[in-house]
Amino acid sequence: MPHFYFNLVDHEGFSGGEEAYAFPDVATALVEAEIVLAEMALDGLPQGPLGRLEVEVLDEARVCVGKVSLELRRQIFP
Repeated sequence: MPHFYFNLVDHEGFSGGEEAYAFPDVATALVEAEIVLAEMALDGLPQGPLGRLEVEVLDEARVCVGKVSLELRRQIFP
């Protein structure tokens, strides 16, 4: 079974995943990345006018094969 790594981007910055997780394919790893992203959002929404939370999915060679993100945009209308 292939192994994948998760890189995280949140209000504290970038965190490179050191632990590998086994999933049958990229699609399944992306579903898990969505769960991780939701858990990150529970700790606080993105900050700033264009804040973002992101989980990158890397394959065994540490090449990015997918990404899920949550972006908060603020707009003021006249």
